[in-house]
Amino acid sequence: MNKPDYNALLRSFWSSPTPIESIEDNTINEVEGDITDFLGENILWQEIVPSQIPNLELMPDNLPPELIEALQKNGITQLYSHQLSALSALRKGKDVIITTTTASGKTLSAYPAILEGCLNKGYRAISFYSLKALALDQFNKISTLLAGIPEATRPKLAMLTGDIKTEERERLLAANPHIIGATPELIHYQLRASWRSEHWSAFFKKLRYILVDESHLYNSVMGASMALLLRRIKLAVDHHGGKSAKLQFIFLSATVGNPVQLAQRLSGRSRDQNRLVLIDKSGAAASEKRLLVLKPSTNANPDAAKIILYLIKQGMSGITFCNSRQAVKSLLGLVKIEAIRQRCQSYEDKVAIFYGSLTSDRRAEIIEQLQSGQIRFIISTEALEAGIDLPELDCCLIRGWPGSIMSFRQRIGRSGRARPGLAIFLPVAQSPLDQYFSSYPTLLLSGEAEQVNFNESYPILLAKHLLCACVETGIPTNKLKRYFGPTAPKVVTALMQQDQIFKGRKGLWAKGFPHKDVNFRGGSSSGTIKLIDADLSGEEFEEMSEDIAFREVYPGAIYRCQNADGQMLNFRSVSLDLDSRKAILKRFADSPTFTVAMTESKTKVEDRLAAPIQIPLSFSNPELSQDKGCTQSQLQLELAWGKISQLVTGYQLLTKQYELTCLNQRCLKYKEPQPSRRNCSSCGKKTREAEIITVISEVKFEKPYQTQFTTPVVQVSLNSKAREYLRDSAAQIRKAMTQKAQVIPADYQQLWEYPSSQIALHSFGHQIMAALPLVVLSSRSDINYIVERIGDGGYYGLFYDCSEGGNGASEAVFQNLTKLASTAAQLADSCDCETGCPKCLQQHGCPQGNKGLLKQLGVTLLKAIPQEPPTL
Repeated sequence: MNKPDYNALLRSFWSSPTPIESIEDNTINEVEGDITDFLGENILWQEIVPSQIPNLELMPDNLPPELIEALQKNGITQLYSHQLSALSALRKGKDVIITTTTASGKTLSAYPAILEGCLNKGYRAISFYSLKALALDQFNKISTLLAGIPEATRPKLAMLTGDIKTEERERLLAANPHIIGATPELIHYQLRASWRSEHWSAFFKKLRYILVDESHLYNSVMGASMALLLRRIKLAVDHHGGKSAKLQFIFLSATVGNPVQLAQRLSGRSRDQNRLVLIDKSGAAASEKRLLVLKPSTNANPDAAKIILYLIKQGMSGITFCNSRQAVKSLLGLVKIEAIRQRCQSYEDKVAIFYGSLTSDRRAEIIEQLQSGQIRFIISTEALEAGIDLPELDCCLIRGWPGSIMSFRQRIGRSGRARPGLAIFLPVAQSPLDQYFSSYPTLLLSGEAEQVNFNESYPILLAKHLLCACVETGIPTNKLKRYFGPTAPKVVTALMQQDQIFKGRKGLWAKGFPHKDVNFRGGSSSGTIKLIDADLSGEEFEEMSEDIAFREVYPGAIYRCQNADGQMLNFRSVSLDLDSRKAILKRFADSPTFTVAMTESKTKVEDRLAAPIQIPLSFSNPELSQDKGCTQSQLQLELAWGKISQLVTGYQLLTKQYELTCLNQRCLKYKEPQPSRRNCSSCGKKTREAEIITVISEVKFEKPYQTQFTTPVVQVSLNSKAREYLRDSAAQIRKAMTQKAQVIPADYQQLWEYPSSQIALHSFGHQIMAALPLVVLSSRSDINYIVERIGDGGYYGLFYDCSEGGNGASEAVFQNLTKLASTAAQLADSCDCETGCPKCLQQHGCPQGNKGLLKQLGVTLLKAIPQEPPTL
């Protein structure tokens, strides 16, 4: 069966309508004593988060006796106040969202009521986990609790993930489980088989509870797909004789800015305001925690390595978070080098690395080694940020801003649970976001957490899930809006005109396998690649997504991983076969060389979706407006289909030294090796150990490795009159700065480094993205923006959705630009920063590294657009 023409579907919705200022050297020196003595003047700010005494309640004596006994066998004789509140609400038939702090016992807030329902009334439950590792972790935890219930009455638990083979999955379902734990993707595919499975039919008929763990992760496309999956489950429940109106939703989440809205939109119960209970005050005990914020470091990895070794020497256990797999591996290498330099080689094997592509066995092994004390420190990506239980840790080091206040708080919550904890934030000096939060550290603890947003009514996403529902159970025509909302009839009509959905006596139906077109995670990757050790008879040792494989295991790539003994293994990729979905790697001797993929992004505007919009601009500075023809200034918006391509075109072979060097960026000897010299031979400043990287060679591929996706885009361009005004405006700011400052502040140096129209368009795009969640139901992570050069010497900006087929964000920009502009201008004006900050300008994940940004030029362009009342 041919795929639907999503281009045509979307058309139906749009038819007719100076000197360089150096960064101070803040490298950490070796000093014995307390952590504050060790870090010394590098500490910018510190705060003590006080401890909290527990608010405990008696265990309700009307719980099933076997459940009370099982809890007691696990050492649980009382419940925290928030756990009792959740039990009470669920007994009354309510939905709940629980946003208490990390390690407050959210799991035990949900399961007493679930198990009570299973034991007393034979109810069934689905528990959703966003990651396989999290699902397995929770499986072990719930299994331990269930083991305390006599086997004769014990509710059965089945964990279904992609790692479980079909035969084993069928065996688990045949056992008539009471609770199924699964990833969203697994249930998405299983729904297709439910109509012919008596086991699934029996399960859905008795389904009562739907638990969504780590609900804050369901943002952007993943949130929209999860909301639509839950609607399909409601449909399946009714189809198989159950009552979807009786379903109870349990959401466990980190602290977010909009918890009630998140729960109501995921559950599809926004109209039933009294159904949901928010539980956000924890009754759990919390130990005192000390947060240290350090000065931004130009030498972040070596500094982090020294901190880790110092903490291990003090007998502490902990975790370090980095923002990429490469940073994790590089930091481990530096820990080993620094351990040798400090003559404490026994500590280098006390550190393990953790990231998403490790096998489940290796992940479990690391946690077990941490529990036993064989490992004292883990260096991890965001893979350990949420959910997975870790042993008690003393400290947490965050190397680099993680992208959100919500993530930052999740990470520091990993330390200091039963006893006082330490959290250290090490900002990276090269990152504007790190610089900002080191300047305003109080926001880390007191700033409002980000909101979670998504658009479940976006036509293409909705179309894909409607097709799935029509294949699974069919949709009663008269209940289409009830299940899928007011947009569904128009989407179904478009699909019927393409002969994708048909109307029969029992309602709407479809055929084929539309499930494969749904990508819960968004993006462009189309599968996974297994890493094969050619020297161990073809043993698989990791598995990663295709887009990561293109960047890390292309032929010729050097790839490193850690074995169970803590040793780093060095591999060279021999081949990357997309047909067999395997990368073959051969081991080689340890070497300071490494490879880095050479990448480039390409954007191509293709078919137009709507007629371009010409917006007259009215600039406000009369001095600059005079004789500039500013009444003729215009901004043009064009909505179209675009193709976004990420290419790996080759790689660089590099070598890395850990050597004494000068870290003064204004010195001619900056980052040049100066072995055995205590002071720089050029500027005289003290030398420091740092990573020095040298390019040895470059290799170009005949055919690049490419991931691409097609999605709606909005192109923003300025005519020559508007560019002329912005050029004069930038010149005026430059003149003012040179008159009042001997050294140009770093934030204003952009005016000397980038053309004015590029700065204005780049800043404008970021400011619109910051305002987007305030105006429409979209998230900052739904959309990205890039500025590119055009033939006449000008520039254009390009908004694009971050997922195949789109998510509605770019179209929202096209449709609501005037309101977005007024809201963005208001947001910028109300922000007390001078040149821009993460609240009003800088964006985590900017493709251009947040370079070429200046708040004032963006605001100039925003305020020139005809204004609508702002949404704030």
